[in-house]
Amino acid sequence: MADQTQGTVDSLVGLLATAITDEKKLLGGVQSDMQFIKDEMESMNGFLLHLTKSEGTHDDQVRAWMKQVRDIAYIAQDFIELYRRDFIGPTDEGLWARLRYIPKFLAGLPARHHLANKIRELKVRVHDVGERRQRYNIKIPSAYTAAQRLAASHASQDKVDEERDAFERALARDKEKQQPSFDEAIGLLASKHLRSAATTVRAALYNHDGIITWVRRMLRLTQEDRRTKEEPEVICMEIVLRALRAHSQDSRTAQTKENIMGIVKRADFTNLPNELMIFCYSKLSTSQKSCLQYLYAFHEETSISRTSLVRRWLAEGLVEKKNDRSLEDAAELCFKELLFRGFILPHDRGTSAGKVKSCEIHKAVWEFVYKMSTSENFVSDLPTHLQKQLLIRGFVKKQLEKNPRPREVDGPLSMCRFPRPMRDAADPMDDMVMFLKSLPKRYRLNVLDLGGCRGLKKSHLKSICEVQWLKYLSLRNTGVSRLPKKINNLKLLETLDIRQTELRRRDTEHIYLPKLKHLLTTWTVTLYTGIPRNIGRMIQMEILSRVQVQHDHPSAKKELEDVARLLQLRKLGVVLGGNEAQENMNNLLQAITKLSECLLSLSVSITSLRTSDQPVKTMEMTQQHNAPKLLNSLHISGLGNTGLPRWILQLQQLSEITLCDSLLSKEYLEELGNNLRHLRCLRLRPESYKECKLTFKKYMFQDLRLLIIEGDAVTTLEFEEVGATPKLKKIVWCNTSRDHSGILSGVHHLRNLEEVVLKGHFRNISAIQASIGTKLRYP
Repeated sequence: MADQTQGTVDSLVGLLATAITDEKKLLGGVQSDMQFIKDEMESMNGFLLHLTKSEGTHDDQVRAWMKQVRDIAYIAQDFIELYRRDFIGPTDEGLWARLRYIPKFLAGLPARHHLANKIRELKVRVHDVGERRQRYNIKIPSAYTAAQRLAASHASQDKVDEERDAFERALARDKEKQQPSFDEAIGLLASKHLRSAATTVRAALYNHDGIITWVRRMLRLTQEDRRTKEEPEVICMEIVLRALRAHSQDSRTAQTKENIMGIVKRADFTNLPNELMIFCYSKLSTSQKSCLQYLYAFHEETSISRTSLVRRWLAEGLVEKKNDRSLEDAAELCFKELLFRGFILPHDRGTSAGKVKSCEIHKAVWEFVYKMSTSENFVSDLPTHLQKQLLIRGFVKKQLEKNPRPREVDGPLSMCRFPRPMRDAADPMDDMVMFLKSLPKRYRLNVLDLGGCRGLKKSHLKSICEVQWLKYLSLRNTGVSRLPKKINNLKLLETLDIRQTELRRRDTEHIYLPKLKHLLTTWTVTLYTGIPRNIGRMIQMEILSRVQVQHDHPSAKKELEDVARLLQLRKLGVVLGGNEAQENMNNLLQAITKLSECLLSLSVSITSLRTSDQPVKTMEMTQQHNAPKLLNSLHISGLGNTGLPRWILQLQQLSEITLCDSLLSKEYLEELGNNLRHLRCLRLRPESYKECKLTFKKYMFQDLRLLIIEGDAVTTLEFEEVGATPKLKKIVWCNTSRDHSGILSGVHHLRNLEEVVLKGHFRNISAIQASIGTKLRYP
């Protein structure tokens, strides 16, 4: 709880510092009040930083005080955001802009006065909370520094991941046994203290029938449960083992052993599993606890999309930035950690290089999260923001039942998937709009996910555009065909997801959302969105996905010049075409040069909508261009026989390449394999390789983990000798040729191979089966 409170206060201090710096924009007579609030909150923040480093749980007085601080921080942040949203001065310079601003300034005087009074009241509350800490003598418990908490580890992140993968494989092998003993997984724990602790927990769980019976009742396993085959004590034991493995480098392993021994000794038979779960929960960090509690908003849903969930965590402010990582990277790591700890389970892994596309949560974890959400927030029911999200998801679920997803629509239904009960004749979206209008004016509704809700009306969208606190809005797969201009009222919006809608260029051209970070769109031949006219002013943009540059239009150059001004852009996806495709490509390369210090992911698609369209002749850079050397993901589609550019060979950080309709030569493949030492994923979509035989030679692609081949061009895949792709774990080959059966050879050289997925016609299945056994998946 200290972690969560400290993150909230830290965010507020930064916001106050920004507001106070610009004295000209401050409310008259309130500057000293805001300065006092900032100073007090900085002092409290320092105290909270010590609390986050303290060992063990905090007493009731400390927890109550932290809750008061967090509540005040939320209120103060609301006031500052309200001021910055409604009372900011003219956005343009010049006399005319100032004259136009005068009516708005005069109209806002009463609201300014009201807000000034609220800030003065807040000052009194902050003062009282500060004195309350001294009055009740709330002291800092004994704390450990970060260096004391974690032993120095020189292993790279790759090595950590490999060790965790080995541990998970050991767990899987243990659970396959009729009576799992977990001997192999326990043996992989780094410390004798942790191994002793794990053995103690195993003995306690396995030796008391009363405990096993209680756990069975707690999990309420049914015949339909996906984990029915696992005994309940196995599940409990696994989560404990994962917590111990996650902290195997902790310098206080002896203390961890004593803590577990104490839990086993003092807990009665029926309470031991819950106490062990609390122990595992206590090993989570700030963001991990906050994000885990937030998951309860989806407890009735069967699966949750990883990418959408991560963006929702960001919109709710649940993730804190650490070291040099971006918030997005921190959120992804948080998801990855919760997955390893066993609090969330993989639902769909897809074909990506080790990434889980969607997750689910065990029933026992749902119940535990509910308990922690209520106890840590001193309430008898869920916190208010979780209750509101549950209500909204209820409206969405009813709308999905009323308007089932059309069969012709491909892709995910929404961030979550629901079972389909009986239909309801009422219009749930009308009820949701009424609910949104009933929210208090100061209530901060950060997230609204309407993914998959068919039948949204124009009136619904206009009402949604009045919810001015929104930071995340998903209209994905809703069938929406027009976007109201009132969308620009959402001045705090950070994520706008309009993928798989029927929106066109005219709907996105007028968008101007100054806080927008993620604009997610979909491109098809008949439906595509363009680049907003004011994109150059949306300087916080980080993801601009699948937007089309105007074909044969004078403004195309200006669009790409404006994109080049987005110096925080991490992911860019553009579609080029028309008679001016080559000129647009040159302009794109110029924009990439200006973004070379920030761009991490690039997708370029060249399309011909008319037979008269001219192809792109080259994607090569000149001496005036710079390659985006930080790039780790590259997707190129539609280059045809033009050939891949040479600057790709300079991208030493590149870990993922996807090619489609962009023919790769045998010679260039060898150059990629010898130069890109960190490439982990190679996807060859249809028409992406010139030869019918794809050969991997020794010393090529030394770090490749995933190989995906699709189409009818490649009919032979060969790994010549030991040393070719030595770390390759998975092969997915979809052979669509009707005339030639696929031939796969040399897989016995791949020592780290875990899985081969073959689809289509193949000639030597029996030989492959003899080489790799159960690793082969072939219908």
